[in-house]
Amino acid sequence: MDLALQLVIEMNQWIWSRFKDDLKDATPEEIDWRPLPQANNISVIVRHLRIEAAWQLASLEHGEPMPVQLTDHVRQQLDLAPTNFQRNFEELEESYTRFIAVLSGTTAVALERRTTAAYQNLPSGVSRPIHLLGFHQATHLATHLGQIRSMLNLYRKTRGETARFSPENLSFPL
Repeated sequence: MDLALQLVIEMNQWIWSRFKDDLKDATPEEIDWRPLPQANNISVIVRHLRIEAAWQLASLEHGEPMPVQLTDHVRQQLDLAPTNFQRNFEELEESYTRFIAVLSGTTAVALERRTTAAYQNLPSGVSRPIHLLGFHQATHLATHLGQIRSMLNLYRKTRGETARFSPENLSFPL
């Protein structure tokens, strides 16, 4: 296997493992809590990730283009996605795990072709690295994991509890 592709696979595996570990002890109250009434909660973020993971998987497996416009078909897909956290998490796990398995069985050349197909409808001028499909989902998941960790910390701090994720790093002042 190509070393660069192996690194992308490891990146996807690692961030998925971190994501699962960080959510495994989250309570229903934490999952449904909103720091502001108009803010997203963890459940909504996981639903969003589930939808995107299915699109990423379809792009990698079948060369389907990523949706970039709200069409009737895309609206139907969005409307069909449940608001149930547990179901969305399970479907996210299924799609992400399958994505890693498919990625593990591909080549750099095939990944480049799938990336071209997946992002063919991006507006001109938008950056598209030639293997973006291999790492886009990992960076997307990592971004939302940062949000989720912050929300879990805020939830606990607003209740006078210790933050769940506290940096143990000399570069952070205490």
